[in-house]
Amino acid sequence: MKIAKLLSVLLLFVSVVGTASTPINQQKILHQAVTLDPDALVYAIKSYQWALKQHKVKNPNVLTIVDFTKPAKDKRMWVIDIPHNKVLMNLYTTHGRGSGTFYAKQFSNTTNSDQSSIGTFVTTSPYTGSHGYSERLIGLEPGINDKAYSRNIVIHPAWYVTEDFVKQNGRTGRSLGCFAVSPKDNKRFIDLTKGGSVLYAYAPEVKHYKSSFAM
Repeated sequence: MKIAKLLSVLLLFVSVVGTASTPINQQKILHQAVTLDPDALVYAIKSYQWALKQHKVKNPNVLTIVDFTKPAKDKRMWVIDIPHNKVLMNLYTTHGRGSGTFYAKQFSNTTNSDQSSIGTFVTTSPYTGSHGYSERLIGLEPGINDKAYSRNIVIHPAWYVTEDFVKQNGRTGRSLGCFAVSPKDNKRFIDLTKGGSVLYAYAPEVKHYKSSFAM
């Protein structure tokens, strides 16, 4: 009986943690993502592990991090292969026009604010909308980003997130709060992250919120 109970506990541990091929090697990831803020990685891993325990994650193989400490001229979105501690993509992404110009400095969970939201999200299934091949996001943190779905905060391609646009304008364009990406990166990004993976958007302001995963 005791052995059976122990096995059930071990199986539960594997289902929650083993799917992520833990331990997650932060140093190995940072060695590849040299411009990623280390705090962003710490918070993203905590949010990923929390979402796993809440059974919100259907695609545990990848973790996307958006580092809003970086300006809009930088590639500030990373897609990480969790089982192999490998950076798969590093790409440009937008912030909302209500959040700032070169930097995202203000964040909101309010409809029509045109501001970005921060915190823990999970992806849904892809769809084809007015911007083309896109992916909706569900915010998991009450009061911080839980209106993301109703606000239509999505991943979508945009012409103002290309390398050429950034070179000509010194930054990406801005969205209405969506995480827009370059058309050349969009399909690969969505195909990697679709179906219930975690996206974590970091800014220093998260330290002032009561995050669901209780940092």
